Amino acid sequence: MEIGIIGSGAVGLLSAAYLSKYHEVTLYTRRKEQAGLINDSGITLVRGDCREKITNNLRAEDSPSYKEPLLIVTVKQYQLDSIFDALKTSPSKMVLFLQNGMDHIPLLQTLKGHRIFVGTVEHGALKLSDNSVKHTGLGCIKVSPLYSEDRLKELPILQMQMEHFPFEYVRGWNEMMSRKLLVNACINPLTALLRVPNGELASNPMYNKMTESVFHEAVKVLAFQKGQEEWEHVMDICRNTAQNRSSMLKDIEEGRKTEIDGIIGFLINQAKAEKLEVPVLHFLYQAIRGMEG
Repeated sequence: MEIGIIGSGAVGLLSAAYLSKYHEVTLYTRRKEQAGLINDSGITLVRGDCREKITNNLRAEDSPSYKEPLLIVTVKQYQLDSIFDALKTSPSKMVLFLQNGMDHIPLLQTLKGHRIFVGTVEHGALKLSDNSVKHTGLGCIKVSPLYSEDRLKELPILQMQMEHFPFEYVRGWNEMMSRKLLVNACINPLTALLRVPNGELASNPMYNKMTESVFHEAVKVLAFQKGQEEWEHVMDICRNTAQNRSSMLKDIEEGRKTEIDGIIGFLINQAKAEKLEVPVLHFLYQAIRGMEG
């Protein structure tokens, strides 16, 4: 099947590298230079000691034609507006959105005529260059339909379980997205603020207490019932990705805008609507916005 991947960061490059082994993939980039490099040299996928150059079934474009029947959107939340403008005039498609946070969900619900799916990425990925990516942590991509009438099993990416890059389908998107939001809220802002890899939040006692403070406020907003189970889940991810540097930390280090609005900003807005006090979340939000410059 023809698949378009919108966004050529770490997740976009990783997805294009694996999916092009089984599908015709077009990777949509923002820069002509990156598209030309990928068309000339393919994508280099690094996993452990293995380096694989992928050129078959893969091409890149810098113009947003978005003509494929399945689109996978991997850009940051704050980059969605221009993509929405193109999709609003596009024929009906299946569109899978892979963004952190949940602030974009109301926006997705305005897209009429398309079959919308949302997903969470549990892989670790590091962009090494415009056409190379390192698979730093094996995981899966969980996918759920935004509307119950859309059938998950019709998604071609769910028909074939690829080695090292599996997909898992989930019926209820809200719980799936909320659980990932909780993890992102606990890990991303603190690692960016403290400039540490994920594992430090579990191994450093003081950082662990800070993480717990964020966790308690986020769990209160999200109304999770099994608090201890969710805490262990967050700590497991910190330990399993101990050497990884979160996407928000990398954004701060490279002078980019972060997804703080879609993660902590969303929780703060929910807390305000429910009249909940979340001073730690307010502190984190203001700190990261200040670091963005």
